[in-house]
Amino acid sequence: MPTILFVDENDAVMANLPEVAHDKFELLLATSYEDATKRLKGQNDIAVVVTELNLNGEDGIVFLANARQNSPETVRIIFTAQNDFLDAFNALNTAQAYRFVKKPCPPQDLLKVIAKAVRRHSRKIKERRAARNSLIGSVKALVDILDMVNPEAMGLSKRIRSRVMATGKALEIKPLWQLDLAVTLSHIGCVALPAEILKKIDQGDNLTPEELQIFGMHPRIAANLLANIDQMAPVAEIIRHQLSPQHDKQPLESRIIKIALDLDRMVQKGAEAINVLKHMRAKDKIYDPLVVDAMLSLEGTTQAPEPSSVREICISELEEGMIMAEDMVNKEGTKLLLRGQAVSKPSLIRLQSFYIALGVIEPIRVMAESAREAAPACS
Repeated sequence: MPTILFVDENDAVMANLPEVAHDKFELLLATSYEDATKRLKGQNDIAVVVTELNLNGEDGIVFLANARQNSPETVRIIFTAQNDFLDAFNALNTAQAYRFVKKPCPPQDLLKVIAKAVRRHSRKIKERRAARNSLIGSVKALVDILDMVNPEAMGLSKRIRSRVMATGKALEIKPLWQLDLAVTLSHIGCVALPAEILKKIDQGDNLTPEELQIFGMHPRIAANLLANIDQMAPVAEIIRHQLSPQHDKQPLESRIIKIALDLDRMVQKGAEAINVLKHMRAKDKIYDPLVVDAMLSLEGTTQAPEPSSVREICISELEEGMIMAEDMVNKEGTKLLLRGQAVSKPSLIRLQSFYIALGVIEPIRVMAESAREAAPACS
């Protein structure tokens, strides 16, 4: 049921609407711009806001401009007794209001305007969702290509993604898709870094001060690449701050990725994740305690696989979607796929086409439930 927010000194306008309006819509009332702004920030499902242009001496144009920023999909209708044409013109242009309706107005006529605004909101939501799905699809295609060209650069993102997303869900991060894209693209800037540094990071080796400085540049490189893409500015900001110690202006999503990265680095060196998190809990000037506590509560939900749940297969039997039960390494010890990582189509093509050159060691161990049927071990 679409939600309509009325911003007025009393509920007379809302109460006088035909009964059908109360059946079709959820009607809310805010008696001040401050209250209305809080509602728009707290509820993402308000379809239409119907507002007086001058309320308690406050400027309605400022409120409408803020409403546009806080809830861009919400359709804005001005419903006022004010006769100042210039103010109405400014409101329509500055805040991109959908309609200007003069009081008094027959309730049935106002209802027709609201119904049209609801349909407009529905179209905007569908268009935004389609654009977002297209964006996500494009990003995934880009990541798949980069994964084939430079697997070391993208391996870090894949290794931390499941922990980051589980933490985001536990903390009720919204919209979650921004966190998903941020962690997926968190190391896209690494494609510009020397391969030797990426290999040391992947293997958990210590970096020299100079290498640390070079590695620390990759979030800014990625953020600058993404900032001008439609809908990606928030994602770019998350990535930009992902290596910084926590501070007030740092997005919560950045703090999640920061902790996941530092945790992963220590785990790669052989430390127990739960012990690392407990140590982080005492460093609240660097790590957000809220995020650390969320990860602590989730730790242990993913156990190491039992031998009976693991299946050994040949490279020729590897399929898209199979889950790695342990790291896949080549003869030089380089990690090609990570434990818990799902085999993507580009990875599968690369591994099966060039497994001899890559030096893949067989048999490969995958989670049994991700394989269709038992496969013989390779000779």
